[in-house]
Amino acid sequence: MEVRREGVKQMSTNVTRWRPSLFAPFDLGGLFPFLAPEIKVEQMIDDAQYIVRAEIPGVDPEKDLEVTVTDGLLKIHAERTEEKREHSHSEFHYGRFDRTVTLPTRAMEDTATAKYTNGILEISIKLGEPKESGRRLPIEVGKKKSGKALD
Repeated sequence: MEVRREGVKQMSTNVTRWRPSLFAPFDLGGLFPFLAPEIKVEQMIDDAQYIVRAEIPGVDPEKDLEVTVTDGLLKIHAERTEEKREHSHSEFHYGRFDRTVTLPTRAMEDTATAKYTNGILEISIKLGEPKESGRRLPIEVGKKKSGKALD
Protein backbone atom coordinates (compact mmCIF):
# COMPACT_ATOMS: atom_id res chain seq x y z
CA MET A 1 0.00 0.00 0.00
CA GLU A 2 2.84 2.38 0.85
CA VAL A 3 4.50 1.77 -2.54
CA ARG A 4 1.29 2.77 -4.35
CA ARG A 5 1.05 6.06 -2.43
CA GLU A 6 4.65 6.90 -3.29
CA GLY A 7 3.93 6.21 -6.96
CA VAL A 8 0.86 8.47 -6.98
CA LYS A 9 2.76 11.17 -5.10
CA GLN A 10 5.65 10.98 -7.58
CA MET A 11 3.27 11.10 -10.57
CA SER A 12 1.48 14.12 -9.08
CA THR A 13 4.82 15.89 -8.58
CA ASN A 14 5.85 15.15 -12.16
CA VAL A 15 2.56 16.44 -13.60
CA THR A 16 2.77 19.61 -11.53
CA ARG A 17 6.41 20.16 -12.56
CA TRP A 18 5.75 19.63 -16.29
CA ARG A 19 2.30 21.24 -16.50
CA PRO A 20 3.43 24.47 -18.22
CA SER A 21 5.22 22.60 -20.97
CA LEU A 22 2.35 20.10 -21.38
CA PHE A 23 -0.13 22.86 -22.16
CA ALA A 24 2.26 25.18 -24.04
CA PRO A 25 1.03 24.00 -27.48
CA PHE A 26 -2.46 25.12 -26.48
CA ASP A 27 -1.51 28.72 -25.71
CA LEU A 28 -4.22 30.32 -27.83
CA GLY A 29 -2.89 33.86 -27.41
CA GLY A 30 -0.78 33.46 -30.56
CA LEU A 31 -3.74 32.31 -32.64
CA PHE A 32 -6.34 34.59 -31.10
CA PRO A 33 -4.79 37.81 -29.73
CA PHE A 34 -7.91 38.62 -27.71
CA LEU A 35 -7.21 35.49 -25.62
CA ALA A 36 -3.60 36.50 -24.89
CA PRO A 37 -2.69 37.32 -21.29
CA GLU A 38 -3.32 40.95 -20.42
CA ILE A 39 -0.80 43.27 -18.81
CA LYS A 40 -1.85 44.24 -15.28
CA VAL A 41 -1.99 48.01 -14.77
CA GLU A 42 -2.88 50.54 -12.12
CA GLN A 43 -3.96 54.07 -12.99
CA MET A 44 -3.97 57.19 -10.83
CA ILE A 45 -4.05 60.97 -11.01
CA ASP A 46 -1.47 62.74 -8.86
CA ASP A 47 -0.54 66.45 -8.96
CA ALA A 48 -2.01 67.15 -12.41
CA GLN A 49 -0.31 63.99 -13.76
CA TYR A 50 -2.01 60.89 -15.09
CA ILE A 51 0.14 57.91 -14.13
CA VAL A 52 -0.11 54.35 -15.41
CA ARG A 53 2.02 51.63 -13.86
CA ALA A 54 2.24 48.29 -15.69
CA GLU A 55 3.72 45.07 -14.39
CA ILE A 56 5.97 43.65 -17.15
CA PRO A 57 8.80 41.61 -15.62
CA GLY A 58 11.40 39.73 -17.62
CA VAL A 59 11.59 41.92 -20.72
CA ASP A 60 14.39 43.98 -22.20
CA PRO A 61 12.77 47.43 -22.41
CA GLU A 62 15.09 48.54 -25.21
CA LYS A 63 14.06 45.79 -27.63
CA ASP A 64 10.97 44.00 -26.26
CA LEU A 65 8.76 46.89 -25.15
CA GLU A 66 6.81 49.44 -27.20
CA VAL A 67 4.62 52.24 -25.84
CA THR A 68 2.55 54.55 -28.04
CA VAL A 69 0.15 57.38 -27.27
CA THR A 70 -2.24 58.44 -30.01
CA ASP A 71 -5.86 59.50 -30.46
CA GLY A 72 -6.63 59.36 -26.74
CA LEU A 73 -5.24 55.85 -26.28
CA LEU A 74 -2.14 54.54 -24.51
CA LYS A 75 -0.96 51.26 -26.05
CA ILE A 76 1.58 48.97 -24.41
CA HIS A 77 3.07 46.06 -26.35
CA ALA A 78 5.64 43.63 -24.93
CA GLU A 79 7.21 40.40 -26.14
CA ARG A 80 9.00 38.16 -23.73
CA THR A 81 11.44 35.36 -24.44
CA GLU A 82 13.05 33.45 -21.62
CA GLU A 83 15.17 30.32 -21.56
CA LYS A 84 15.90 28.20 -18.49
CA ARG A 85 18.55 25.48 -18.50
CA GLU A 86 18.95 22.89 -15.78
CA HIS A 87 20.95 19.69 -15.52
CA SER A 88 18.84 17.47 -17.73
CA HIS A 89 16.41 19.77 -19.55
CA SER A 90 15.77 23.29 -20.75
CA GLU A 91 12.59 25.34 -21.09
CA PHE A 92 11.82 28.20 -23.40
CA HIS A 93 8.97 30.58 -22.56
CA TYR A 94 7.70 33.28 -24.84
CA GLY A 95 4.63 35.40 -25.31
CA ARG A 96 3.11 38.63 -26.57
CA PHE A 97 1.32 40.96 -24.21
CA ASP A 98 -0.81 43.96 -25.14
CA ARG A 99 -2.83 46.48 -23.19
CA THR A 100 -4.72 49.57 -24.34
CA VAL A 101 -5.83 52.23 -21.86
CA THR A 102 -8.16 55.12 -22.66
CA LEU A 103 -6.62 58.42 -21.57
CA PRO A 104 -8.54 61.04 -19.61
CA THR A 105 -9.90 63.88 -21.74
CA ARG A 106 -7.46 66.35 -20.16
CA ALA A 107 -4.36 64.27 -21.03
CA MET A 108 -1.76 66.18 -23.03
CA GLU A 109 -0.41 63.37 -25.22
CA ASP A 110 2.75 65.23 -26.26
CA THR A 111 3.98 65.30 -22.62
CA ALA A 112 3.98 61.51 -22.15
CA THR A 113 7.12 59.92 -20.68
CA ALA A 114 7.90 56.27 -19.91
CA LYS A 115 10.32 54.74 -17.42
CA TYR A 116 11.07 51.02 -16.79
CA THR A 117 12.52 49.96 -13.43
CA ASN A 118 12.66 46.47 -11.88
CA GLY A 119 9.88 45.04 -14.05
CA ILE A 120 7.52 48.00 -13.65
CA LEU A 121 6.76 50.35 -16.55
CA GLU A 122 5.57 53.79 -15.43
CA ILE A 123 4.02 56.21 -17.91
CA SER A 124 3.33 59.81 -16.86
CA ILE A 125 1.20 62.24 -18.84
CA LYS A 126 0.51 65.83 -17.80
CA LEU A 127 -3.09 66.91 -17.49
CA GLY A 128 -4.22 70.26 -18.84
CA GLU A 129 -7.43 72.18 -19.11
CA PRO A 130 -10.37 70.21 -20.45
CA LYS A 131 -10.50 70.29 -24.22
CA GLU A 132 -13.58 71.55 -25.98
CA SER A 133 -15.35 68.37 -26.96
CA GLY A 134 -17.41 69.69 -29.81
CA ARG A 135 -18.38 72.70 -31.82
CA ARG A 136 -21.49 74.02 -33.41
CA LEU A 137 -21.50 73.73 -37.17
CA PRO A 138 -22.77 76.65 -39.23
CA ILE A 139 -25.53 75.65 -41.60
CA GLU A 140 -25.19 76.78 -45.15
CA VAL A 141 -28.53 77.55 -46.80
CA GLY A 142 -28.80 77.02 -50.53
CA LYS A 143 -30.75 79.49 -52.67
CA LYS A 144 -33.70 78.32 -54.71
CA LYS A 145 -33.81 79.08 -58.37
CA SER A 146 -36.92 78.23 -60.30
CA GLY A 147 -38.07 75.73 -57.71
CA LYS A 148 -34.79 73.74 -57.57
CA ALA A 149 -32.08 73.92 -54.94
CA LEU A 150 -28.58 74.87 -56.08
CA ASP A 151 -25.75 72.42 -55.45
